[in-house]
Amino acid sequence: MSFTVEGLRKSLVSLQLHHIEYAALLVTVLILDGMRRWLFSRRESTTARRRRRLRADGCRKCHDVCLDGTLFRRLIRLLGICFPGILSPECGGVIVLTILLTIRTRLTLALSRIIGANGRALVEKNLKQLLFGVADVALYAFPATVTNVGIRYTISSIEWRFRERLQRALHEDYLRGRRLYDVATTNTIDNPGHRITNDVQIFSSELAALLPSILKPLMDIVIFSSALSEFGGYGVPLSMASYYALVAVVFRMILPNFVTLMANSHAKEGDLRTMHTQLIHHAEEVAFYRGADAERVNADRFLRSYIRLERQIKRLKWWSTLVSSLFVEYGSTCVGLAVCAFSVSRRKSSLDPAALTQLYMQNVKLCVSLSKSIARLLSLHLKLSAVCGGAHRLGELQDALQSLEQGEREAALRIIEEPAGDRITFSNADIVSPAGKTVLADYSATFKVGRNVLIMGCNGAGKTALVRIITGAWPLRGGSLMRLPLSRVVVLTQRVYLPPGTMRTQLTYPMSEADVSPGGSGDAKLVELATRVGLGGVLEREGGLDAWREWADVLSGGERQRVAFVRALYHKPAFVFLDECTSAVSQNIEPTLYRLLLDEGATLITISH
Repeated sequence: MSFTVEGLRKSLVSLQLHHIEYAALLVTVLILDGMRRWLFSRRESTTARRRRRLRADGCRKCHDVCLDGTLFRRLIRLLGICFPGILSPECGGVIVLTILLTIRTRLTLALSRIIGANGRALVEKNLKQLLFGVADVALYAFPATVTNVGIRYTISSIEWRFRERLQRALHEDYLRGRRLYDVATTNTIDNPGHRITNDVQIFSSELAALLPSILKPLMDIVIFSSALSEFGGYGVPLSMASYYALVAVVFRMILPNFVTLMANSHAKEGDLRTMHTQLIHHAEEVAFYRGADAERVNADRFLRSYIRLERQIKRLKWWSTLVSSLFVEYGSTCVGLAVCAFSVSRRKSSLDPAALTQLYMQNVKLCVSLSKSIARLLSLHLKLSAVCGGAHRLGELQDALQSLEQGEREAALRIIEEPAGDRITFSNADIVSPAGKTVLADYSATFKVGRNVLIMGCNGAGKTALVRIITGAWPLRGGSLMRLPLSRVVVLTQRVYLPPGTMRTQLTYPMSEADVSPGGSGDAKLVELATRVGLGGVLEREGGLDAWREWADVLSGGERQRVAFVRALYHKPAFVFLDECTSAVSQNIEPTLYRLLLDEGATLITISH
């Protein structure tokens, strides 16, 4: 009868403790719900003020990023680029990372046993055993240090492989056909250069850092739960998991959408960088107009918009970190200690003080580690938001490039290329600008090799539009175009592009440095052509064909246009389109340059007012 009364007393105490726990959890939920309502009401009250600030700043409108199928599809597509196959180096790096993380988890288990044994030796006053235990802790530092360094190195290697694959894939799509021109002229996507460089770097870094943040806690949960089950069954890990499930629900209610905030932050930073890049490109025009004050106002406006958003993100991160630290970091430790104490107390009658101390210290290490592992999974929302924000921006760029590819395929159906042809023929062609304005309708004309043509007209008449259609910069919307290969067509314009590279690269563009073997007859030909157009002095001044300079700063306007003539003479095209290509060259030199092209057998199509 005494056994029954004692059991009833224990049951009542346990039930009372459970009621206290449930009441505490209910009060916590009510407090958090009140905080959530206050936060949302504060957010709604500031919406109008933020809109007024956006209008005052004149900056790009922020767009919400939805966690929907589109974002998921973009993320899967990017992951497919990062992990091209099971046998890829990236997958190998993840396998190595998994092995290293497993080793570190096993080392944590070993450390928990050492700590437990040291606690037992301390209670038993066994100095020799305690000293051996301290030595074991010191020896533990060597494999732990090697493992941690290996993990950091592996993560860094995976990050750079991700970045290389993503940038190569985007370069392949972006620098193909006329897409670069389409993106630059149609505003299909904002700040493509910033997305390809900065956004790719951020996405790669966050994705590489996310891998151990997911793998390590998952492995810890499995291994530590298995180890704890040997001492107290699966009730201990299940109790801790229940607590964190409740915390996860609360987090979902009160935390903001960081994906949208991170994506908009990247966009505003890109706007600021683009503005400074444009200032460098148009520095002379700004100086002529004395526009430094106006540009400073514009720069401050972009900076102010970016800083305001960053301040908002920092405030929300502070709030998120506060809640996370309270209920996850410190809450995890308290839950781990409480569950461990409850688990060990059930065996106090069957163990001596030394064994009980060893069990407690070992379980404390396991429980706290398990609790922190679950907590780390709950704290992934910021990293996941950064990854999803980057996936949204890069996915937008990929979608825009794919839509341009569809337009290229449709336009290619109207173009007939004749490898051995000697003419360019428009048949009932409709020439429409990317903005949708019809420039020429039902246009028909033929340009034949050997017959030089002068095209004259006022501004906006469609003279340069013909060249854009022929070279594929604009798509042909109607009719047809029969032409010879574009390798036999060269266009010389007023502006001359000078890529990074040697003087040899400038004179042979668009051929790459690898396609031009230095030395021999090729260099002799380039020197001869440069001398004929009047660049012999430039070669001597700058150090020859192997000289590497910032050519846009070194060469004058007339010298740049002479470089373009050397390119045309070097490639020997059938047609050369001349669009104000000698505006910076003295008039007495122009006939000489044109005669050089005619002597090489080129047909000149001159565009003039």
